[in-house]
Amino acid sequence: MPSDTAIPLPAGQALRKLGRDLALARRKREGDLEPGDHVAALAALRADLGRFDVVELVPEVVARVHHLLARHVLGAGDALQLASALALRPGKERAAEFVCWDDRLRAAARAEGFVVLPPK
Repeated sequence: MPSDTAIPLPAGQALRKLGRDLALARRKREGDLEPGDHVAALAALRADLGRFDVVELVPEVVARVHHLLARHVLGAGDALQLASALALRPGKERAAEFVCWDDRLRAAARAEGFVVLPPK
């Protein structure tokens, strides 16, 4: 994460970024979004993404996904999310926050040393 910011930035994977673009395209195609609203939503999304740290799907992240799948009861998408967060974690000497609502992902993130939010 950038060290010059007072507020930690949210993170995401490149696949999730693509997924959001595809979801907006689907909503436009299905008539849920007017063409002008689709353009505005894409522009807002892309502006917001400039504030995110994006984790690329590099071999080290894929290896971490396999490791997490062997250690925890997770689906591939959740393991990818957790592996991406681990790639951004500032180090084990300082706890990083991980936000999710899925109980299995929460347990795995906690086991990997994250402070899981929101607290339950």
